[in-house]
Amino acid sequence: MDDKLDKIIERIKIIEDKQDCIINLLKNDIKPDCNKMGNHINFVETVYETVKHPLSYICREINYFSGNKTNTLEDKK
Repeated sequence: MDDKLDKIIERIKIIEDKQDCIINLLKNDIKPDCNKMGNHINFVETVYETVKHPLSYICREINYFSGNKTNTLEDKK
């Protein structure tokens, strides 16, 4: 019976060590990467908002001269 209890205790310790490793990865590796991705998304959205209207104007002019009456840069809802 003691041997079985020792094995259970050892397994719990292994599981706790793995859990600590996962928590450490989440705190130190994943979160900064998520912040970087968030910053990148904000950058892309800012650039898009800056060039959207001039690019839309150019597309409208090209479409007008080519006979196509659709605006390809309209925001989709």
